Amino acid sequence: MGALRVIGLALAVVLAIVGLDYYQQDKKHEGTLSAEAYVDTIKYRFARQQDERDAKAAERDRKKRWKTGAKSFLPATGEGWSRYELTATDSEAVKAVLSGYGPAPLVSSIANPAELARLSGGGEDAMLRKLGETGMVYAKGEDIAWFDISLKPESARNTLAGIALSRQQNFMTQLSFKEGFAVIHGVAFMEITQDTLDPTGDFPYRKIIGRIGIDEEVVIRMHTNAGDATIRELLNAVDYAALNALLTFPSPVVGQGNAIALDRQPLVAEKMNHLYSEMVAVQEKKTSDKLSNLDVTAVMVNTMTSAGFNSEGLMDITGGEVFENQDVLQIGYGRALQLLLDSDQRQATLEGSEGAEETSKAKSSGFFSSLKDKLPAFGAIAAMGAGSKDTNDSKSSKPIRVHKGGLGASCAKIGSSKRCAVSGQ
Repeated sequence: MGALRVIGLALAVVLAIVGLDYYQQDKKHEGTLSAEAYVDTIKYRFARQQDERDAKAAERDRKKRWKTGAKSFLPATGEGWSRYELTATDSEAVKAVLSGYGPAPLVSSIANPAELARLSGGGEDAMLRKLGETGMVYAKGEDIAWFDISLKPESARNTLAGIALSRQQNFMTQLSFKEGFAVIHGVAFMEITQDTLDPTGDFPYRKIIGRIGIDEEVVIRMHTNAGDATIRELLNAVDYAALNALLTFPSPVVGQGNAIALDRQPLVAEKMNHLYSEMVAVQEKKTSDKLSNLDVTAVMVNTMTSAGFNSEGLMDITGGEVFENQDVLQIGYGRALQLLLDSDQRQATLEGSEGAEETSKAKSSGFFSSLKDKLPAFGAIAAMGAGSKDTNDSKSSKPIRVHKGGLGASCAKIGSSKRCAVSGQ
């Protein structure tokens, strides 16, 4: 008898829960929800929960792969090639690279002051171990190449150390003169022809660099004495789609099979690099606004609580005066690249006609002008100034606080993933 009472009570509870749930769902459907439609809502909600669980699992897997690093994506040795670790200092190829090719770790790969101190005090062995985490040496006959794939984490834009590191990296990026080299699987590769820190010096080797993403980036570097064909051979051996998948917001143009004629690639690479520089300028404008509106208390708290160069602080460093959403910058950059390549495909028919290259460059200039009207990341420059202390005097204005992991006005949380919508996408 007691068991029957327990079963009866359980059934009553279940019926009450189902009835309440049906009542709530029926209200959402303005009283028109049938029994069959109610069953469909149950299926939909279970499916949505499963999608959220899958999204969380995918994000955990991505973070794990990011933490592992990108060295495993360096190409295996092909016919005639040999590959060496940077620590194999008995190799003639490695000796040549270390003595004349200028390998150096990416600044943003140094996580904190403790690691910087270890590198500074550890001598050549410590530096070689650091270089060995991301790069290798390739040799084929007389051709030698230092090939490195490093992961640049998203800049910590809420601490003075993070802002300083971001500004230094952006400044160093603009200190060199570059020429378009190639566009391989949607990645623009530039050849650095001159460094303004040493304007009279000639490189005894060639410096090739490519990037996937902006702010959070996959940075691909090669220093080599090889010719164009050999460089392309090595670059083409990389799985760019897999590298792209390491990013929180993968580029929509990388690893998509976009084919660009060989003779057009240098010009297209220069257009893509120009777009990158424009987006960096947007970030630098935001940096200037932040530095002009620092909140002393937030600066002190974030300085004391940050765990390294790339870790965010607990408080908005401007006290809510300057709004920044790095996700919008990254999404906007990817969309702009897609627009750029689509525009270039339409221009490709002009190639071969007289003055085609000049016409293409002129249209490229017009493309960037119109792009600023289409993407929020560009158009936000004027709006950002309105958030400064000098112009934000309106009593009706309310400061927006920004915290790492928080949501901006154009963002939505899906499970553990944050996604931001860009106008026109």
